[in-house]
Amino acid sequence: MDKFKNWLNRKLPPGSFVRNVVVLMTGTTFSQALLVLIAPILTRLYTPEDFGVFALYTSILGILSVIACLRYELAIVLPEKDEDAANLLVLSIIICFFTSFVTLVIVAFFHGKIALLLGSPQISFWLWFLPLSLFLTGVFQALNYWSTRRKQFKRLAVRQITQNSVTAVTQIGAGFSPSSAGAGGLIGGYIAGQAAATSRLGWRIWREDRDYIAFNLAKLKEIIFKYKNFPLYLAWGHLLNAISPQIPVFLLTNYFSSEATGWFSLATRVVGIPVALVGASVSQVFFVKASEIYREHGNCREIYLSTILNLAKISIIPFGIIAFLSPILFGIIFGKEWENAGLFVMYMTPMFFLRFIGSPVSSIAIIRKKQIVDLVWQITLIMLVILAFFIGIKMNSLKLCIILYSVVYCLAFICSILLNYRFSMGG
Repeated sequence: MDKFKNWLNRKLPPGSFVRNVVVLMTGTTFSQALLVLIAPILTRLYTPEDFGVFALYTSILGILSVIACLRYELAIVLPEKDEDAANLLVLSIIICFFTSFVTLVIVAFFHGKIALLLGSPQISFWLWFLPLSLFLTGVFQALNYWSTRRKQFKRLAVRQITQNSVTAVTQIGAGFSPSSAGAGGLIGGYIAGQAAATSRLGWRIWREDRDYIAFNLAKLKEIIFKYKNFPLYLAWGHLLNAISPQIPVFLLTNYFSSEATGWFSLATRVVGIPVALVGASVSQVFFVKASEIYREHGNCREIYLSTILNLAKISIIPFGIIAFLSPILFGIIFGKEWENAGLFVMYMTPMFFLRFIGSPVSSIAIIRKKQIVDLVWQITLIMLVILAFFIGIKMNSLKLCIILYSVVYCLAFICSILLNYRFSMGG
């Protein structure tokens, strides 16, 4: 064992970029493999309609989570002083509490109307759980970037494993319950995983980092104004970015069926979510390293290019295999009623590939303080996504909707990669 550790430390020195990525990706890969492995069980315990309601719930949460802390949590990585970062951490959690409370008030008065607007009366009751999910998500995001700043990536890997393990056990257990759990089993399992994992991460940070975490009111006010561009510009840009991938969920439910939403949900669950989470692992490490390099040298072009090229090398063959086999495998693994989900994966594979190589390095815009450019880009993207679905709906073609959605995102990621390359050069 000692020989292996010595060999590993020589090949991947502790604290190195690749070592940190490997640590995060190990946890992410294990946890996502677990979700993929249990998917055939869940598709036999829950219907496409159940998955559709669950997808709608997580889509709403995904959008709201972007503004849970008004994006102040992203700034935690940037300050040179730990004191400023600690104040940003506390500020993010305070803001998260208030946004969750506001969400609770809105749900209390309008949950029925919101459900009707979304075309899913079944979601009405489950909207009551949204404020809790939002609070857990927002707190995690703040703790996540604090751990990223501290380069405690092992914490985050363990957190991801904890969340998906608890989620998997709870969802399967609810599915086997004597009374039909329906979408509630999926939603309840998801919340249980959130609560267990975020509580564990918070406890670890309090035990190990509490000496670093202190704040005062005067400093808090100073921090709010110093990083005001994050809520003013970045929050809105990221909100639009969160809305764009959720548009299919809302429009498929309204103009086609909950079954179509369920197919889309499974496609993104099996391929899209793992792609996003593995990319997020790289993104967290890249964000810290690129920030340090940019502060020292005024550009981070070399690490930007090497990261993109390495991601492309390791992923192009797997994505090619996914595109070729998914239409066949989905019907075999998940059941005949899920074959269309495999077709969705085939149509969206180019988008998943470009997201995998482009998203992890998109934090260049934050490092270069190009929040306004990012906002304009996000507005353009969401308009194109709506246009793509408008064309597909007018043609009454579910297939065309998904294909055009994928094409729009492919073009968007190509533009993003080129634009961020320009930003990485400094100047």
